[in-house]
Amino acid sequence: MQNPHRESFAERRAAVLSKLVLLFSQGMGPDAIAQASVDLVGEATDAAAVFVYLWDRDDERLVLRVATPGPQHEGIGEIRLRLGDGIAGWAALRQESVVLTQAPKLDPRYMRVDTIEEDEFNSMLAVPIVDEQEQLRGVFALYSTGEGAFGPDELAIAVEVGQLLGVGLVHAATIAALNQQSTNARFLLDFPLGSTTSLVPALQYSARKILDICAADVSILNYVSKQERSNPPVTFGLRQPEGQEHRVWSSHSPAAVQSASEQHGINLERTTVSLGMESARGVLTLFRRAPFRTTDLNHINAVTAQLSVLLEAIDLTSSSSTHVTSLLFGQSDARTVRTLESLNVVGATYPTAFRILDVEDDVGQARSRMKELFGTAAGPNSIVLADATSGVLIVDASRGRTSPDLAGQLRQAVRQLQAEHAVRVAIGIGPISPRPAAFRSSMDLAKSALAWACNLSQDEAPVTDYADIHDVAMLPEVWKGLSGEVVALARSLSPLVAYDQRHGSELTRSLSTFARFGGSASETARLLVIHRNTLRQRLQRIDQLAGMTVTATTDWLTLALAAGLAESRVAAPAGLTRS
Repeated sequence: MQNPHRESFAERRAAVLSKLVLLFSQGMGPDAIAQASVDLVGEATDAAAVFVYLWDRDDERLVLRVATPGPQHEGIGEIRLRLGDGIAGWAALRQESVVLTQAPKLDPRYMRVDTIEEDEFNSMLAVPIVDEQEQLRGVFALYSTGEGAFGPDELAIAVEVGQLLGVGLVHAATIAALNQQSTNARFLLDFPLGSTTSLVPALQYSARKILDICAADVSILNYVSKQERSNPPVTFGLRQPEGQEHRVWSSHSPAAVQSASEQHGINLERTTVSLGMESARGVLTLFRRAPFRTTDLNHINAVTAQLSVLLEAIDLTSSSSTHVTSLLFGQSDARTVRTLESLNVVGATYPTAFRILDVEDDVGQARSRMKELFGTAAGPNSIVLADATSGVLIVDASRGRTSPDLAGQLRQAVRQLQAEHAVRVAIGIGPISPRPAAFRSSMDLAKSALAWACNLSQDEAPVTDYADIHDVAMLPEVWKGLSGEVVALARSLSPLVAYDQRHGSELTRSLSTFARFGGSASETARLLVIHRNTLRQRLQRIDQLAGMTVTATTDWLTLALAAGLAESRVAAPAGLTRS
């Protein structure tokens, strides 16, 4: 007859593993994953203390990252062990588990650490954390005040959690790398149009934004303009406490610049990167408490390269930026008319807005070619105005030109520009403006079309004519009312996504089809070419994995959207689905 206590332990073990699998699928960072493991394992094994050391490749040390509450919390981030140091270091070096049933401090491998009161513990279990490639990721250590507290059961659960934790850490690292790449790629795309018209607003926005995307405490931007005019001031960004907007200020005073650098950079790590594409045009200096690792420097260089493109583009195109600002953001019809008069625009036009999505090194040549291609596509008597990342086309419409014809010509220009210079641009075409006084209202609709084009930025040539979205222009407002419920439900379907990816099954597709047909089992089974009993079994499995009866809903629209998102995640590249 089975021991009731062992059966209870087996149930707790199964619960721990299932909860960890669910948590790991939610895209948490390494420390959060380790903390979840500590909490669950500590509860399941009745350990008095649980530690997780993570391997720091740059420093070649095991660093205490997570621990149960107690004196050991003072050592988090401070305790750094070499391979072979202490029992945890030995387990990491040999990649072997260690079970000590009494007095760990008497073991010859024991090494005293002042911030951890290990003398009170009489049992210890240390398990190396390795990934699927058998690369060291850390050490999982459990302690108990009682002797003989850890046996085969505790070892088994610790080993299994260590294996899951290793996989979870790899996944977290992959997600972090992808998020970093996404942040790099979107630096220019997310730049506010209002901050691209002159150097000072661009520098001030960048100094604030860089604090977050480069995890810095202080940022200093010193850019030297190519123009024959007074250079922009040195711009500072200073991180503020959570919930407060970062402080940004500028100064032309060398003494003030030197004083601020010394005051705010004292006792911090520092790195400096040159600004400029063909030649140095200044420097970006960053300070922070944590050392700058190789991955950090790669990230900083990628962002700085884009910032250099932006600043030089602003420098080169400042002459037309005032017109672009007036036509894109002006709130006065009279001022818009005056701007158009200065450009000799008097007849009917198609107001058209564009935005640069991606750029590469030779931005000057690419921008010249962009203006040439857009001018040809827009036709005679048309005007191309551009600032750093945005611009306006004033397309002559007096000769019967239609917007579909214009859209087709611009798509060809966008494709050619991308093929020649790897520069991608999104374009929004507004309705015809019969006279200059109507230009501003038409431009507002062109900007709405541009927003749609930017959302379709994965298209080969994202060009949107407002006439094509007129009937659905309020869709974003409708989505705002649904997005919260859809996102929450989509997250709850993550176990289905993971299950389909592991087993090659079609649970998400079945749920998506079922929802689209409003819960009609017969129509769903017909489209999926399966028996209704098979569909019923799939729906039961879906509810089981999701932990709730999602198939019993009557809100079919919300479920169809959430299930459609889950279905798309199944086919997404590895590492992009568990978020």
